[in-house]
Amino acid sequence: MPLNSSVRENGSIVITSGDRLTIENASDFSRIVSESLHSSSSVLIEFDSSVEIDITGVQILCSACKSAANSGKIFSYQGVRPKALDDVIANSGAERHAFCKHNNDSTCIWFGGSN
Repeated sequence: MPLNSSVRENGSIVITSGDRLTIENASDFSRIVSESLHSSSSVLIEFDSSVEIDITGVQILCSACKSAANSGKIFSYQGVRPKALDDVIANSGAERHAFCKHNNDSTCIWFGGSN
């Protein structure tokens, strides 16, 4: 499954991760996320079960989450949270279990656990 996006009947957009969210496709990933957030009030990532994620992919997720929150939009994921995401966050020391002002003062869904 390649990196792409699709619009649901309710207007939300689902971005499928494909097998890589890494520096190699950061430009495409960032563009798709940005276009999706400009087009919809709700954007969800659906991760491929074997997706490879590096810190660049994580930075795009975090930036998109903040941009969505600042615009009153939703940026989240659906389905299973991939182990690769948890691994890169833990290995980089970026785990946060504090409240995030960008996530309605809840625990960060990206750096602090599942939603």
